[in-house]
Amino acid sequence: MILYLDCSSGVSGDMLVATLLSLAGSNEADPGPLEDVLRPALAAAGIDPRLVQIEDARRGGVAALSFRVADQPGFATFDELIMSLYASDLEQPVADAVAAIAEHMAAAEAEVHGRDAEHLHELSDVDTAVDLICAVTLLQKLAPERVVASPPALGDGEVETAHGRLSVPAPAVLALLAGLPTAGGAPAVPAGGTPAAPLGELTTPTGAALLSHFAEAFGGVPAGRVERVGYGAGRREVPGRPNVLRAVLVDPAAVPDDDEAAGLATVLAAAAPAPGSGPGDHVVLEANIDDMTPELLAHAADALREAGALDVWITQTLMKKGRPGVVLHVLAGAAESELLAGVVFAETSTFGLRVLPCGRLYAEERRESVRIGKLKVHVRLSFVDGKLATVSPEYEDVRRVAAAVGRPARVVYEAAQSVARSRFSGS
Repeated sequence: MILYLDCSSGVSGDMLVATLLSLAGSNEADPGPLEDVLRPALAAAGIDPRLVQIEDARRGGVAALSFRVADQPGFATFDELIMSLYASDLEQPVADAVAAIAEHMAAAEAEVHGRDAEHLHELSDVDTAVDLICAVTLLQKLAPERVVASPPALGDGEVETAHGRLSVPAPAVLALLAGLPTAGGAPAVPAGGTPAAPLGELTTPTGAALLSHFAEAFGGVPAGRVERVGYGAGRREVPGRPNVLRAVLVDPAAVPDDDEAAGLATVLAAAAPAPGSGPGDHVVLEANIDDMTPELLAHAADALREAGALDVWITQTLMKKGRPGVVLHVLAGAAESELLAGVVFAETSTFGLRVLPCGRLYAEERRESVRIGKLKVHVRLSFVDGKLATVSPEYEDVRRVAAAVGRPARVVYEAAQSVARSRFSGS
């Protein structure tokens, strides 16, 4: 998977944490990974895990997740922060990455202000440490093949720092993004137009440091199938744009090469529904599940059928670390996909769904009935080019007739098929 970060409204440490939590399915009512992943990581780092919280938010009309760190004294010095990381119980890859990013931030500050305790004390704030630890932990758990980002918007105006009011982008942000593309500062003003109100700081030093450490490429959304999307909220409203960081998880394997695309086009053209065969506007919802009992899965399948799913089925699969699991498949009309996705989230333990567009081909179908003795059995008939192809007796009728005549259900089923073929083959 490729993780794509849309930084058109900038990036900060808390926005990145929030968007990764959103991508993992966290929300205010069901924190999920906040409780299961981040709080244990903070505790392992010797930081009170109760300092962090999330809440649902809206920025510029976009629903997003907000990540907040309560005020608390931080580390006495930047060096104490680094030493505490290596003395903690954090997983070694997380501690190494956090230390590397913090050192990069310190080098950027030193480039601008000189390396001394006075100019590095902002880096030892607890919220900086929390943002770094949480962002790195979530990225380690997500483990994308690579991270791609849009050039980050920097903003304009001024920002209040420990060094006084500085022009945006702050010098440290520029130092951290040296050699990387950006979307620049204030938007261009049309000739004769009036400059808009300052946007303020959109990309912070922490956000710039995380982006420069993890992003391998900059540009548009990579080609592939969109698997999940998450939105992390900034702390304030920004004039003229939603102040959110968007994360998109893309499966690049879903993109065929040129030869495959040509072959696929041929197949799709041949499979296009014929006039009168029915709509092709359908989707398949899929979810991998390894922590539900068969009874609850069966109940979820029943609930989906009652909610309008055209078909529901389950296949066995092997998941991470060799764990047995299942894939839940739901076939639905595209118009019902959101409704049925809500049922999946309510009735199962999954945090995300794959949505696969698909078409359907229909055989000509008729419903008739035949008699076995004096009892009626309904049958479904399919016709191809006007010829009878399939006879499917209704199960409940077969079971009822078998019980009434004292014969095996298999015998009644085959008898109903034989009568139907004899009666309707010439029609």
